[in-house]
Amino acid sequence: MKNSYLRNKSFATIFILVFIAVGILLFIVNWLINIPIQKKQERERIELVKKLTGIDESSFNYLPLILGKREGCIVCHSSVTGIETSHSPEKIGCYSCHLGNRLTINKTEAHKGMLLIPGNYSNATATCGSIGCHPQMIPRIQNSIMNTMNGVVGVDKWVFGESTTPTFRSPIDSISYSPADFHLRNLCASCHLANEKTSRGPVNELSRGGGCLACHLNYSPSALNELRNYLISKKGNFIHPQISLKVTDDHCFGCHSRSGRISLSYEGWHETLYKPEDVKGKPGFRILDDGRVVTKIQPDIHAEKGMLCTDCHTSYEIMGDGTYYLHKENQVKVQCADCHLVQTPATTQYNSLDFESNKIASIKGFIFSNNYLLVKRNQFPLINCYWQNGNAYLVKQSSGQTAEMKPPFKVCTGKAHQDLSCMTCHSGWSPQCIGCHTEYDKNSSMYDLLSNKEIKGEWHEYPEDFLAEPAVLGIRETESSGVVNKTVEEFIPGMILTIKNNIVSKFKRLYAPSFSHTIRKEFRTCVSCHNNPLALGYGRGKLEYKISDNKGRWVFTSASDKILSDGLPEDAWIGFLKERRTGAATRTNLRPFSVIEQKRILLAGVCLTCHNPESAVIQESLIDFNSVLAKRTKSCIMPDWKF
Repeated sequence: MKNSYLRNKSFATIFILVFIAVGILLFIVNWLINIPIQKKQERERIELVKKLTGIDESSFNYLPLILGKREGCIVCHSSVTGIETSHSPEKIGCYSCHLGNRLTINKTEAHKGMLLIPGNYSNATATCGSIGCHPQMIPRIQNSIMNTMNGVVGVDKWVFGESTTPTFRSPIDSISYSPADFHLRNLCASCHLANEKTSRGPVNELSRGGGCLACHLNYSPSALNELRNYLISKKGNFIHPQISLKVTDDHCFGCHSRSGRISLSYEGWHETLYKPEDVKGKPGFRILDDGRVVTKIQPDIHAEKGMLCTDCHTSYEIMGDGTYYLHKENQVKVQCADCHLVQTPATTQYNSLDFESNKIASIKGFIFSNNYLLVKRNQFPLINCYWQNGNAYLVKQSSGQTAEMKPPFKVCTGKAHQDLSCMTCHSGWSPQCIGCHTEYDKNSSMYDLLSNKEIKGEWHEYPEDFLAEPAVLGIRETESSGVVNKTVEEFIPGMILTIKNNIVSKFKRLYAPSFSHTIRKEFRTCVSCHNNPLALGYGRGKLEYKISDNKGRWVFTSASDKILSDGLPEDAWIGFLKERRTGAATRTNLRPFSVIEQKRILLAGVCLTCHNPESAVIQESLIDFNSVLAKRTKSCIMPDWKF
């Protein structure tokens, strides 16, 4: 038995030794085969570079090889810290981003042609969007609304009478120097992605454009501190800012705190006409870096819950999906109903995600064993949202916390309100500018925001007041398979203004779709819509239902004593029980309520003059209004529209 054991042990030892010997032999054979192949490939690459550029890289073999290229930058900049792993000098070198002359360690020669600030749109194809990095992003960004500003340009040129429609292909880089173009150059053109970032430093309230850096540049406290010291002493320890997927709301603020003021409203800030000296030291106010004074009111509930802009707005939405869109709302994909679900949603698994979504989910740690939600408009995934056991969940990018996304209230899905957008009822307030006057002064000068230089002539804007109130309501019409669908949405004064230059004076009364980003769990009351003259488009004032001789009629008295050139109060969209079918909004498919629609809304308003919105009769009317109306008593005096 002992001899058998020793014999088996010897066989095992011999087998292990033979296995190790075979492994060593295979390694040597592999080394003998592959090393010459690798050397041959390197020689061929060097010959190709020499043929294409005239540079013989074989004389630079002493330089490190990074991404298959000889690069001397890393010899001097090996001490760089702070940069994230994916963009570290050891992995991609310095040349991939900053260009310059990589085939030398002479500082003067190496820095010739170097980009101090890479990632701008003007150099993106050679830096961030180069082959081997992110080339797929270039055509998407080119067509993105953030780059083209298409809707802004189209509407502006239409308002000035330089186009017959507000909806046409009109990128910002195509404009010249017409009155509308001057207006854009003076007041609007800085908020496009191709605007150059020319100074070092983090994204802040005054930042505009910057290409890839507009969203992806992040300074750590140590990197920012070193930059400050470097700007003073020209010495530093090479702490590099990061280029990462950490896109904060601060990145959005510079561009989106103007015009629609979405970033301000989301955080609960409302713009005022105060000057900084008026509010210095007073609580509840904030002085922005551009000198505007804002006051704190009510933030969006999503902001209160710690959600970032990017929790809803995905990469395919922000950077575009490659399609050339004519207005912002066409590029936006996510809707409230994608997360606040009334039925089982469409989903996808991690292994089925597209490459970009898969990569982002992996980097951010959103690898769920559950199903990712897909947005209804184009079936793109929401990588931080999933469906599990009949419920929808969101992982907040700011904290990593998971939150259940509740379904809408029953009143939201009832028959009475099926044509209303979610924002119609759930926006807490909307920023509204009243009494805007725009005038051109040929004798002054202005800063051209597109060419970044001073030019002759200047447009001035004079707002009369800023108000924070629930929005006006109106109609969006969309056609599908020959059927026109109508949705009630919220609107704000887009352009109630007089455009005056040296040739012509034009008055415009246009309302724009509102995307206020002031969503609240609470919703507008029935009275705030059906019995509110502002909601119906008449402006601020008193709307009364009067009964005389057993006949009822609605009477509206405007609170404004300022009547503009079209005969309407300055805060109105339409006249009382009047309508405007065309030329009333900044889109051709948007309009105020028709007379028939106004009467229908006011008919429900009659009921609300007597019945409490919480009463059984009003609650029943939400299900079937006509049935309730048929059961009314003689004491219910309906309006006589001829009275």
